[in-house]
Amino acid sequence: MVSVAFQWMLSVSSLFYGSSFLYHAIAVLVYSIVFLFVYSGLSLLNDNYPDTPLSDRQRRRFNWLFLLNVLFVAYLFGQVVNYWRAVWPYLDRQYPSRTGYLSLLPYPLMVLCIFIFHMVFLAGMFRLRRVIYRNTMNNWYQQFGEEQKIRTDSKQ
Repeated sequence: MVSVAFQWMLSVSSLFYGSSFLYHAIAVLVYSIVFLFVYSGLSLLNDNYPDTPLSDRQRRRFNWLFLLNVLFVAYLFGQVVNYWRAVWPYLDRQYPSRTGYLSLLPYPLMVLCIFIFHMVFLAGMFRLRRVIYRNTMNNWYQQFGEEQKIRTDSKQ
């Protein structure tokens, strides 16, 4: 969450001094929505796990943010490829010291970490949503005395 907020701040600041306004505006939009998804997911985890059902508004917001974040995986992967392609020619050259290499790597590594954490978070939020749904349905069936249960295995 901190690294996404940092990327968002860098994107906002580059709106004012960067050369491509549209590119940086898209970056601000992407990182804003990714941040909202992370915040929404963490609040879902705190408020609704394990068996508190989601309200219609929570469900709708989660579904839209999840869909948008699945689409933003392509943008984040493009960021990773873009920064590694920009740094790679400099890594092939011979620097007199290791500090030359170390000064090039922090930003591409941060973008790579954001991409990896985003993929892990998307998978975790998908599983969390399924667990909350399954527990809600099981509680609903138990409340009305029905013997049916939502299957807990992965073959649903």
